[in-house]
Amino acid sequence: MTVAAIDTPSSAKSRIYGAPYLGLLALTWIVLEKMIAHIYLVTLIYAGIPMAVSYAVAFVVGLLGLALVWKGLDQNEVRGTWMGFVGGSLIWVFWFEMYLHFIGGENNFALAMTDSGSQYLLKEDLAALFAGDQSIPRPYFMGAHVFLQSSTLFCFMLMIYMGMNKDVRCRLILWVRKLFGLRPGKPTAGYKPQYARVAAAELFFVNWFMYTLMLVVNDERILGLHHVGNYVAFAAVAIWSAIIIGKQFKQKEAGLAIRYAIAVGGVFWYLPEQMVLWELFREPWVFYLEFPVTATAILVGYFALMYVFWKTPVNPETGKSI
Repeated sequence: MTVAAIDTPSSAKSRIYGAPYLGLLALTWIVLEKMIAHIYLVTLIYAGIPMAVSYAVAFVVGLLGLALVWKGLDQNEVRGTWMGFVGGSLIWVFWFEMYLHFIGGENNFALAMTDSGSQYLLKEDLAALFAGDQSIPRPYFMGAHVFLQSSTLFCFMLMIYMGMNKDVRCRLILWVRKLFGLRPGKPTAGYKPQYARVAAAELFFVNWFMYTLMLVVNDERILGLHHVGNYVAFAAVAIWSAIIIGKQFKQKEAGLAIRYAIAVGGVFWYLPEQMVLWELFREPWVFYLEFPVTATAILVGYFALMYVFWKTPVNPETGKSI
């Protein structure tokens, strides 16, 4: 299905659809989605809603996300990317994140560091800790984190298999191929990607990879919260972020700008997440009742940019933004 172009003369084309504004707005939208995701999760888990209701809501909303990605498979590049990102983010938050919470809760244990090394905390320990027992060590990983960390190998293996696909155009995969001289074959002539699927899969793998990286460096059995290696990793991600943010600002086509921003935003988001673990600031998107103005601005900004990108003028012949 082709979405008709909005009839806008090129002379009157808004500056927001050109560099550097387009890339900046796309990146802002993706970063705001990270904040919105925390608002969703905090509300479902900590707002006093019965967990059975929260899990039911998560299942339904995740299903809506899947339907959105499916509907976007035959859309043009801009609309398909939009639907893939929005749908994929709903799948990630309401299915993946909430499932981890569920499985971590049903197998309720956590990891804490003691004088004798890492120690598993059982349900009784956690219940006592949350009841105020100061003798119980504070966990550095909850059950959901332990389960997610165990998926690290699966994440890497799936990314390796994805890299074997000759039609994958992910910039990171292309760079790794070039670095190691890997050539899986010539891309399929005339191949047209399903942009909704591409955007949703990119969001999933970038989030998954960066999440597992953070768990590895913060695991007290490997490096730890204040290990020098953790600070080195933070600096490396900061440099990486600066490089790809510079490239993000050069994007001139809306669909590509959004997809590139999914990766850039996923890498960049490692930085504030790690800073929170170091207790350098308090997150307005988690403690939103303490920061109502900021939280409202986040919500308004996200949905405003959602509308802006949905209304992007599109060339009906190419499916790309005008």
